Amino acid sequence: MCQLVETSAPSALPEAPHKYWVIHGQVYDLASYVAKHPGGADAIMLGRGRDCTELFEQYHVLNTKHLRVLERYRVSLPLAKLGSNNPKGALSVSAHVDGINGEADAAAVVGLQQPASIQRAAHQSDPFYEDIKAMVRAHGNTKMSTPFVILHCLHVVGLVYALRLWYQGAFASAFVLPFFLWVLCAAMVHDGGHFALSRNAWVNKFLNNTAALITNSSGCWHLQHNILHHSYTNLHGKDCDLDSHHPYMRIHPEQSLPPTTVHHVLRLAGHLSMYLLAHIGLTLFSPIVYFRGLMARRKGAVDTKAAQDVQTLSQYHASIVLQVITATAFYVIPFMRFSFFHACLLTFFPTFMMSIAFMVIAQVSHIQLDAEAPSADLEKLHWARRMALTSVDYSQSSYLVSYLTIGLNMQSLHHIIPGVSYSQLTSMYPKYRAICEKHGIQLLERRNLWHALYTHLQTLWMLSKTHTFAQAARKLA
Repeated sequence: MCQLVETSAPSALPEAPHKYWVIHGQVYDLASYVAKHPGGADAIMLGRGRDCTELFEQYHVLNTKHLRVLERYRVSLPLAKLGSNNPKGALSVSAHVDGINGEADAAAVVGLQQPASIQRAAHQSDPFYEDIKAMVRAHGNTKMSTPFVILHCLHVVGLVYALRLWYQGAFASAFVLPFFLWVLCAAMVHDGGHFALSRNAWVNKFLNNTAALITNSSGCWHLQHNILHHSYTNLHGKDCDLDSHHPYMRIHPEQSLPPTTVHHVLRLAGHLSMYLLAHIGLTLFSPIVYFRGLMARRKGAVDTKAAQDVQTLSQYHASIVLQVITATAFYVIPFMRFSFFHACLLTFFPTFMMSIAFMVIAQVSHIQLDAEAPSADLEKLHWARRMALTSVDYSQSSYLVSYLTIGLNMQSLHHIIPGVSYSQLTSMYPKYRAICEKHGIQLLERRNLWHALYTHLQTLWMLSKTHTFAQAARKLA
């Protein structure tokens, strides 16, 4: 595997956790601008206390006004406040990947057609991303389209009716409720959390927080999804979606293999069983981890990264508390009103259905062998190219599939422009594909969800053994 060696490249950036925004290696104090931010306070506060270059770029595609505004808030910190985001120095790739050059191996697995582009700095201007921004500007409307707004308004009626049936104890609600929780609430959490529903920041915040009451933890979602997953997609040690499964299951070739005392078939079966519990993890376990981190930070018993994450989550403390209360009520009320078996059906069946929908539709897009490559090599790419090469897309021309998967069937495009509503991606995709072809980027496409699920399960099977990048490349050839 890749060996990481230290180089002498000290950084004059504030040590985390801090109160500044770091963008393209420059430090900014945007505290006085938060209330004026057109995208709302939540959007800009996501970047406070961290290097938020990718976030900054992802949500500013329509014009360049933000660059002029940003320069007003650049600061030069006194020496006492300067440190290094990487005290041990920058990391670079050295040696080989199982006898194969790291750059060549990344090309073999990810499908890079221009290996020389790997050397491009991740934050430099890139013609590929400039063409993407031009495409978005030419498209016009980037928020939820009128047909989808009408459809979701009808879903509100359906959700209220399903919740009424659920409270009354109707068995049918166990089957109807998960559908509306997914196509309505999950869509509102996802698009609202990406500030993509409306140009009005309060609309995004209200719909996101309301839909999250029984489907997710809004604050934890901002950290886990918006920041850690969208900024570091498929980067081992940085993308929390990879780390959340390990060490119980290996889903990336750079991760260590779980204890070999358990047969790999059983490890795979155990991992798939976790697909039934994801909803509980999102609604209850993630907030518990946050509260534990909050207490540990007060005692001074957390490392720099944990302190930084807790600082980000503390901005959403009230919404996390409220969501935990409503999620707990969902699991407690049925057992107070109905028999044990009846209550189990009303609580766990919707939970299992929501978990399966989330894990299958979300995981098949990223946990794919051809979407994974050595992290050190991926980090050399411009971030937009990295997003295009670490996601699998399917059924891109189908509005029905986009609606049923809340746009997660076009993850590569969504990861480049997350501030654009999923209702717009289907019409954009042909132009996006043409831009990728122009710049030599080989999109990872599947025929449909079932095809993507098959290759996803194939990936889990291979990684439950000991396959490395070189071995995976030979199998994919």
